[in-house]
Amino acid sequence: MGNILTIMNTVRDASTPPDLIDTYELPGTDLTGYRGIVVSMGADQLFLETQRERLSAWVRAGGKLLANGLPMRRWVDGLPSHRKMEFHGLDDVWLSAVEPHPIWEGVERRDMLLRTGVPGQHSFEELREIGVAGFYARSFLAELPEGARVITGIGPGKLPVDVSYRLGEGEVIVHNGNDLSGFAFPGTSAAGLRRAITEYLEK
Repeated sequence: MGNILTIMNTVRDASTPPDLIDTYELPGTDLTGYRGIVVSMGADQLFLETQRERLSAWVRAGGKLLANGLPMRRWVDGLPSHRKMEFHGLDDVWLSAVEPHPIWEGVERRDMLLRTGVPGQHSFEELREIGVAGFYARSFLAELPEGARVITGIGPGKLPVDVSYRLGEGEVIVHNGNDLSGFAFPGTSAAGLRRAITEYLEK
């Protein structure tokens, strides 16, 4: 067993890693051996809400939990709410670093801002011409718990899209969008993002 458990809606088969479980397998999974949990954006939040007490207790005991996706249900104590926002152009979804966090250390937010279906690596200037923004985030987090730290902000007001907060002896990290590991783009400052997530959650 590894140190990190990933929870997502999936159909398991013989090739599925043992530390990746379907959301509905959570009640029968022993969490005590894990230092970190990653919840994928597609996980069933209605079902996760039934596991709130257990997940919260695990974090309070010292675990680190990375919650991906738009929080529609408060399935762990302190989880912020999701709020829609209007956006009409690149400036409205521009990403800014706010407070430091080890997972995002050295990551230029603009390297995660634009995406394109055109094959190959592209400079930021090229992506401004051919890319589309809003994949990292196009909404923001509200009702932050006391003491929460805003890591990444969106738009001119730098509204929260990445936050972290202490819960007992542990930490909850919230990314308000597609799975954070999916933004580890080769050839950019975000290339090591997947490794940074693993190393931080394993500490």
